[in-house]
Amino acid sequence: MAGDSSDSRVSQTLKHAVGMAAAAGVYKGLQVIWRRVIGKEPPLGPDDQQPPLGRAIAWTLLMGAAITTARMIAIRYTSKLLHSQLDTTESASTALADNPDSSVI
Repeated sequence: MAGDSSDSRVSQTLKHAVGMAAAAGVYKGLQVIWRRVIGKEPPLGPDDQQPPLGRAIAWTLLMGAAITTARMIAIRYTSKLLHSQLDTTESASTALADNPDSSVI
């Protein structure tokens, strides 16, 4: 049971790291796209008074939706890869346990 908790902790950490990397990549990509389409820098934060309110709201909605979607896709894909790798490892170890003289490749 101790191995299960460390495996799940490692997989959770890996999934969240991949999600953060995806969010960072999407954020940088959105900044580039925003500059090309709008021609101005995206709002820096909620207290930035320079851009009009409508533009700030559009940036916030676009950024929030894109980052959340990218994180969800990255975490789900990573989880799927981790579970398929775990299933492959378990089936190979089960085959070796049943017949230690055979080689599973």
